[in-house]
Amino acid sequence: MKKYLAVFIGVLFLFSFTATAFAIHETAEPDEPVVAKGPTKITIGGKILVRGWYFEGVSNVNGRNVVPVDDGSNAFYSTNVNLTVDAKVSDNLRGMIEFETASGGSNNANSGLYYWGADGRGYDSKPFADILIRQAWIQYTGSGLLGIPAGLKVGHMPISLGEKQFLNNERFGDDAILVWVDPMKELHILAGTTKLNEGSTSSGILNHTDDLDGYVLLATYQLDKDNLIGANWLWAHSDGNCPSSVSEDEEGNVVSSPSPNIDNLNFHNVGVHANGKIAGLSYAVEGDFQFGKLEALSEAEVLDRGILFPDRDIDAKGWAVYAKLGYNLDIVNLRASFAYGSGDDNANDGDCEEFQTLQGPDYGATARLVHYTQIYERTVRTAAASAALTTTPGGNTTNTGIANTTYYNLGVDVNPLKDVSISLDGFFLQASETGAWEDQLETSVDKDLGWEVDAKATYKITKNLSYFVEAGWFSAGDFYKDIGADDEDVKQVVHGLLFTF
Repeated sequence: MKKYLAVFIGVLFLFSFTATAFAIHETAEPDEPVVAKGPTKITIGGKILVRGWYFEGVSNVNGRNVVPVDDGSNAFYSTNVNLTVDAKVSDNLRGMIEFETASGGSNNANSGLYYWGADGRGYDSKPFADILIRQAWIQYTGSGLLGIPAGLKVGHMPISLGEKQFLNNERFGDDAILVWVDPMKELHILAGTTKLNEGSTSSGILNHTDDLDGYVLLATYQLDKDNLIGANWLWAHSDGNCPSSVSEDEEGNVVSSPSPNIDNLNFHNVGVHANGKIAGLSYAVEGDFQFGKLEALSEAEVLDRGILFPDRDIDAKGWAVYAKLGYNLDIVNLRASFAYGSGDDNANDGDCEEFQTLQGPDYGATARLVHYTQIYERTVRTAAASAALTTTPGGNTTNTGIANTTYYNLGVDVNPLKDVSISLDGFFLQASETGAWEDQLETSVDKDLGWEVDAKATYKITKNLSYFVEAGWFSAGDFYKDIGADDEDVKQVVHGLLFTF
């Protein structure tokens, strides 16, 4: 059992919608309407993000299993374009549409940019890009039963939970239905459902075994104006579809396995979190506990269909903790953080002890958000060995958050000038467990992932226009040497202009 949580994460991805960690039902009025007819306010906005990329020590930044290699360097330019239409028809009714570029045609749902000169189209030609919908939702707020404030939000939207260690689908979003009530000013309660996979709708045969559905409950309580606590529960369910399931075809190639590829999946994540400020000290904490089961098909069906994963039942037993502190000293802000995502010590016992994360599918570095490190979590293969709950066949190899990862971080933010901000971070990284890796590779694997130093500087040229530089240096530890990678440091620099309107 080399990768066995893919099913759970896929489903988890489904119900990932949280009300407090992101603006999934933000009610703030749009600014400066450009079109107004009666009470309606329509605001048009967006951004153009032009970036230059430089990588050294990796051979491919948009593939799977990207590890440090002695393979020269690579550089290119890209452009992101976003256009938003925010329509507030009344105090209670609002709609949002956001369009974004996607490279390589309309099938690339996990790309927000186009590459300069790509595919031979750089000579007096239009960019090779489509415009896809990143957000499209309707929101209604009003007084529910007994005059309690309530709301409804339906459509495609960014989604995250708590402090975003388990679930963070803010990059491209999910389809969801959310309802909430506020029984008192400080208390917020939300329930929702999301559809990760509907299966076939064009063949005339609708089969629920290829569906993936998610459900969530959450509550937050505002202790005072600076401090908030919350709890959430996410349940991912399928009667036959594990998105990371893989089979072997007649030529011996590993391919995605069509549903039904499991009997059923019921995966649960319970999280608690808090954030705020006390006596000038800012903080954020989160704890997550996972349980549930993936029930595999019968042994005869597994053998008959050549299913490699999952070939047995899997019990989810992952957990994680996260903490962050900060203290502001005039122009200097000092930061420290720690995170531990559990790992799997045995790849063959039917228990998945690796913390499963929902950070999006296994797309390339140019589309990934930076949650803590610029290189380890964004560019190279992480320590995740059993990322079975992802929506990628075979499980994610990157974009896995803190799955099977422990990190210690110290950072500082400085504003030496009014329009200049600088950040510097250092990370020490370890694999939480290496037992599953050793079972797969049949050799010892060290826990030392390495260390990383990241820097970022931003200069506000004028209103709505900024220039930035992000640079990182990742020194790979013995973990990468033991899994077959080169003993090579990875360097990365990204610079660009951000224009907003």
